[in-house]
Amino acid sequence: MAGSRFVSHVKWWFFIVPIIAVFVMPTLPDRSLFEIPDAETQSVVATIGDARADEAVETTNATFRRLFVQTGLMRKTIDATGHDDISDGGVSDFAHTWVHNFWLLIYRLFYRATVMKLWLLGTLVFCTAMFADGTMRRKIRASAAGFASPLSFHLAGHGILLVFGVACAVLVAPVPILAPYWIAVAACLGVLLWKASSSYQ
Repeated sequence: MAGSRFVSHVKWWFFIVPIIAVFVMPTLPDRSLFEIPDAETQSVVATIGDARADEAVETTNATFRRLFVQTGLMRKTIDATGHDDISDGGVSDFAHTWVHNFWLLIYRLFYRATVMKLWLLGTLVFCTAMFADGTMRRKIRASAAGFASPLSFHLAGHGILLVFGVACAVLVAPVPILAPYWIAVAACLGVLLWKASSSYQ
């Protein structure tokens, strides 16, 4: 399965493309495409409360500051694309816009990853329980001379890869990622793990 055409497509569209998007998207002039939408932050507050939402913002700020601000990387890139008095046909303006949009995009990526981590423990517990239940179901079926479907296992395995790929892709998506989305990801992943473990041969 790891070498199948489907998996290669998943790797391309949901892993490689997001990485490329990080460097291509900042060329768009609309600054709002790289900011955290109000609907997204409001959904986080409504789902986990003000205290944990503020903690997510503080964690994002601390991580971003430690990796990019204190190291001087952000300042160097901004200064390198600063405006000067020499006419260059708009190249400096383009580079300056790209750098600002790039850092906004990186900050939003870290914020979404921080919010996603809030559901990590619950997702692990739920998926472990679903996997164990699916395994028991497979053993019960086997003891009753039942059979497992290789096709179901194959499709469930592809679905798991797809869920992981989509979870990575939305970190850079220029649309609001509402907090309940992560609950839906956890539910889909759990169901697919249950199906895969119950269909394994």
